[in-house]
Parts: sequence; C-alpha cells; structure tokens
Amino acid sequence: MLPLWLQKVGKGGFRSQLIGTTIGIVFVAAAIHLVAGYSLAPKVWLLFLLSGFCWSFGQAGQYYCYTHLGVSITMPLSTALQIIGNSAIGGLFFGERSGSRAIELSAVALVLIVAGVFLTNGRGNGLPGARPRDYIILIVSTAGYWLYSTFPLMVQVDTKLEGFLPQSLGMLLSAFLIGLADRKEICDGATVRNISSGLIFSVAAATYLISMTMNGMVSAFVLSQLNVLVSTLIGALALKETKREQVPRVILGLIILIAGAALMVSA
Repeated sequence: MLPLWLQKVGKGGFRSQLIGTTIGIVFVAAAIHLVAGYSLAPKVWLLFLLSGFCWSFGQAGQYYCYTHLGVSITMPLSTALQIIGNSAIGGLFFGERSGSRAIELSAVALVLIVAGVFLTNGRGNGLPGARPRDYIILIVSTAGYWLYSTFPLMVQVDTKLEGFLPQSLGMLLSAFLIGLADRKEICDGATVRNISSGLIFSVAAATYLISMTMNGMVSAFVLSQLNVLVSTLIGALALKETKREQVPRVILGLIILIAGAALMVSA
C-alpha cells in the first residue's frame, strides 16, 4: 500500500517522502512509548538509534528507485536483496539457523527467491530513462536495511517494540541529513503530505519489532516482506508499469518468490 500512497498522495521528491515518512513514524513511536511507559538503558537507546539511522539510507534508495526504476521493478529486487542479506546475518552470525538440514533448506529457499525475482523483474529495464547507476543505488542502499535489522538483535529486552522511539528518532536524524543535499525538500508541501505515509509505515515497523521478538529476525523479516506481492501488483496494474502480456510472468515470479519465502521461514 505504501508505494501507491507515496506516488498518488504523498508525491514529491524522495527526500520529501523520506522526511515526511520519518516524522509520521516518530509521532506513532512517541505515542506508543508514552502509553507503555518504556524505560531503556543508554546502550539500548544507542543501538536502536543506529538501527533507525541505517534504515533511512535503505529507504532513501528505495524511494529514489520507485521513481527511476518503478515500483514493480524496485520491490521484488529490493526484497530479494534484503532477504538474502538478513538471512545470512541472522542465520550465520546470530545462530537462528543451525544444522545441515536448516542450512540446506535455506539455500534452496534463496535459489527460489532469486528465481522469483528474475521472473518478476524480466529484463530489468525499469521505467524509461532507467540507468545502471539506479540499480547500483538500490543494491548499495540495501546495506542500510541489513543494519536496521541487525542492531536490535544486539540487545536483550522483553520486546523489541521498546526500542521503537529511539529507532524512529534515528530514522528522522538520518532523513534530515539526507535532505540537506537539497534543502528546499526538507520542509515543503510534499513533506507535510508524506507524514501520512509515516503513519502507514509505522504499523509495519511496529509489528516487525514485535514479530522479531517472537519469531527471530530471519522469519520475522521474510514474513514482513510478503508485502512485495501487493506492491508489485500495484506497480504493474494500478501504476501501469508493466505491459499486459508480461503480467502472467510477473505473477508466476511472485508465486515462486513467496514459495521461497515460506520455505525460508520453515527452515
């Protein structure tokens, strides 16, 4: 839903979209923090702050690519990169995947995910005017998402939701730093409109933190990325980024991608 909302309601440049989104997230995170009465140690604050700080770099790359590659190209490719990276980090470095069978199933799942992205992405031409550097920006900025999910794993709390407020403040801080490259986008009409985008995304961000506590980072992240089904179809059908004759291939790619995601969760 968020990509469609950004394109049709929020609009503006990717910096305005990012800053507006993070402001909306801070509003929701602050409300949850005050109602729940969370109290965090300085180390926990810092790690969640760093998590949010890194998220904005990943999100900036994704927002940029929505308009340069298209939602139907950006979402499946970004999803695959995030699943591969987070699965490696959570499984190998934090012990969420152990034993030869789990590792083998995870490897098969990754192959399915990559195959699904290949089918969904087609030749990867993106929107008219798309350039190789746009793909490089998407790939490099994905590292921000990996770190966004990694830092919360370094803290011991009853629920990762406790860190939502410092995480959102980190998002806002880095969003403003990114916005300094074009200061007129820091506070314009699009920034204000995109506060609503933050209210929408905050639901996903909060539930991801809760799921991370309950299911571990790998499973929580893979489940959270199933939104690629809706986002890609919205890009292909509602935003008309994909030719009609290519839609069946896109749907097949999504089915394979989801099958890989399901296998990853069960590994």
